[in-house]
Amino acid sequence: MRLVISFISIFYLANGLLMLAAPLTWYDITPGADHTGPANIHFIRDIGLAFIAASAAIIAVAQPALRLRPAFAATSVFVGGHAILHMIEFLDGHFGFFEIIRDTALIVVPALIVITWMAGKTRQPAESGANR
Repeated sequence: MRLVISFISIFYLANGLLMLAAPLTWYDITPGADHTGPANIHFIRDIGLAFIAASAAIIAVAQPALRLRPAFAATSVFVGGHAILHMIEFLDGHFGFFEIIRDTALIVVPALIVITWMAGKTRQPAESGANR
């Protein structure tokens, strides 16, 4: 699980940094972004900051000395809310079959994994050992 969580955290961090540094490049290379309307550089950068914050919170929860419930709450609000927004759009018919599969794999599933993992970590006493 640690490897999966590490990968998701790195993915969130890289995505957020790209959104901050090159929002139009991010918009051009991200499948489906152009279906949400024209690029809004300010909005893309705002969301980039949220992805960076989520990555930082995942790292904080992974460290026993830093295990903070606020990190869990912040991450849950962003990645959970983002996943719920996409699921609502699925139901409203805004996406085709390919987009539903893509967004489920890249948005909904990682959010469920991270939120479930973080919930377990914030309920446990600090661990010693490598299998966190």
